[in-house]
Amino acid sequence: MKYDPLKPSFFIFFFGFFINSLLNAGEFDSWVDLNKYYKKNDFMPENLTEKNIDHLPIISELPKDFSDIQDVPTKKKLFYLVTLPIIYKTNILIMQERRMVVNIEKKFARKELNENETNEVIRLSKKYKLDYSEINKKLFKKLKQRINIIPISLALGQAIIESGWGQSRFASEGNALYGQWTTREDRGIIPQERDEDKTHAVLKFNNLSESVEAYMFNINTHPAYYNFRVVRHIDERLKYTDPISMKVKYLAAYAEIGDKYVDQLELIIASNKLQDFDRFKIN
Repeated sequence: MKYDPLKPSFFIFFFGFFINSLLNAGEFDSWVDLNKYYKKNDFMPENLTEKNIDHLPIISELPKDFSDIQDVPTKKKLFYLVTLPIIYKTNILIMQERRMVVNIEKKFARKELNENETNEVIRLSKKYKLDYSEINKKLFKKLKQRINIIPISLALGQAIIESGWGQSRFASEGNALYGQWTTREDRGIIPQERDEDKTHAVLKFNNLSESVEAYMFNINTHPAYYNFRVVRHIDERLKYTDPISMKVKYLAAYAEIGDKYVDQLELIIASNKLQDFDRFKIN
């Protein structure tokens, strides 16, 4: 299928690497223009395949009038089509790092690592906040536990909750899809309903891709999600019949409401059949 080309406005980097050499970041002044583009190319969330998801443009920010969308099916469709390629390709880059760790670990089991391999282990250990004073089997296990994908259904579900389907003030003004906090007000947006004794702000980003990257890094490194990472690791070996439900319960720390947040996330995933999007295999 031939896809209608976008007019490139600028090129974006993802984790410091190129995706498919260069990605054109399509910019749309209005959600109407965005909707027309998807219709023209026959992009529908339910019909996406691993082959044509790569043809979806990486949008750097939502149209400024995105919060004006009143039709619920249209709002959901556009939100899926904007966020899916970003989540998918961020996961691909994480998987590239994971494969590197696995390959180096195999070499480590046979013989001594060379300087480049050692430096790569140190770089990734620094990035994922691990002690690299001794390179051993335990370190490789910890690296593999942290460097792993976030299921698309979970990433979508949390983005829906935290950004209100992309219509929140934080998503519009700060490209913030996941409501991550910062104590530096100059780096964020102050919530209008913030309690007087609170000092946090919602972290803002240069583009939507940075927001997804920061969210996945947070889940993969923060101590609050250690049990999530453990269950994810076990799931890879045992293959639960419903791995998403097993993982969701360990995300209670993401919001102040705790277990109620888990209930909300489970409802969002189930009612919108988000697990259908886990059909995209991250290789």
